[in-house]
Amino acid sequence: MRRRWGLVAAAAVVVLAGVLWRRREGEAPSPAPRVVVEAPPQVAPPPPPSAPSLPPVAAKSAPIVGVQAREVLATALHEELVPVVSSTVVEAIDRDRSWVCAGEPMGLSARLGGVSEPGSVHRWVWLTRDGNAELHPGRTVQWAAPAEPGKYAVYFQVCKDLGGRRVGLLAERVVEIDVRSCAPSERQDAEPLRLIVTQRRQSAFLFQTISPGSERAAAYTWDFGDGATAQTVEPQAEHSYSVEGLGTNETRSFTVRVMARSPRGVPLVATAFVVTRGAPPSEGPRPAELEVSRWSEQPDGGRRSNVVVKDVATDITWDRLERVTRYWDGGVDIDTRKWSEVVRVEEGLERGGFRGYVLVSPAEAAPGTKQILDTLYGYDSTGQEVVFSWSPYKSEAPLTPPSGEEPPRK
Repeated sequence: MRRRWGLVAAAAVVVLAGVLWRRREGEAPSPAPRVVVEAPPQVAPPPPPSAPSLPPVAAKSAPIVGVQAREVLATALHEELVPVVSSTVVEAIDRDRSWVCAGEPMGLSARLGGVSEPGSVHRWVWLTRDGNAELHPGRTVQWAAPAEPGKYAVYFQVCKDLGGRRVGLLAERVVEIDVRSCAPSERQDAEPLRLIVTQRRQSAFLFQTISPGSERAAAYTWDFGDGATAQTVEPQAEHSYSVEGLGTNETRSFTVRVMARSPRGVPLVATAFVVTRGAPPSEGPRPAELEVSRWSEQPDGGRRSNVVVKDVATDITWDRLERVTRYWDGGVDIDTRKWSEVVRVEEGLERGGFRGYVLVSPAEAAPGTKQILDTLYGYDSTGQEVVFSWSPYKSEAPLTPPSGEEPPRK
């Protein structure tokens, strides 16, 4: 889905099948961790400004939770899920909205407490309508709502490999998500305030708000989730998080909120999540090598850039590609797709590496386009995010820049 916004902003998640676990003869059952089912907040949606909302369609069945759901997930994931006593606790799951329109994303972030178990991994899992399961590693996820409205259960689990197919379940929390049919005025591209996160350095982030149209709030109040707050006149803020006490590749997650008032005095709130990670060893290898050629013009007026990811240190599973298009008039388009829909792979290499190319269409390379930035996201075998970025197109400054923007100096 493409979205056009009036304020410049920079852009800053596997289907399997299996067997049920059966306790060995004579073995006492392990105490199961407490499963918490988190229902969606009872927040009434604001009245749409124009078209009335469409009535929600009931799901075919209610979400399965508890032991039954755990067994179904174990079957779909080809695992023997073994409850293990642990001091790790999933305190809560934060979300960036109380409900979500069918086909749109919802941001989820888990808050952990207790003592972290060495070797534990974090993951999100959920059942699909066809009886399979989807899995996403990490403490945060952009959960893509199905096209069919209804109630859906998403599980956050803290697990530990016990060898073979045996997976230890240390802690778990279930969140129930309300997916609704929506009128155009209720969809995310019509929201009056959105929050974009860009990671600048290991623990430093840039937060930018975007709003449809040219109007913006007079002031913004920021809560960065670590006790720090700020107020700004501009629709952006920067913040650095402390990584003191974080071990190598350990993570902390934070919920960031920005509050403002529209020019008409309506209160606005937007939410996003950030994850900080302990510094890896300085001598550690890079996850892979990226080579990108300068774009070449195609016969149809588009552009082609060759992209090579090679010398991959550990298995990488690629997830999505985000394309940000900036315009000379100050607008920006954000287009997120499956990576395979954008990257044309000509040769697969070891451990997720590839040789391929990306295309910029003639319409994307139109005279009003200032620059295009592609960001490819994936995950290595430990669940750590792998990110590569490049620019497949950048134009020369127009003779008369719109909106008084000065062309770049050479």
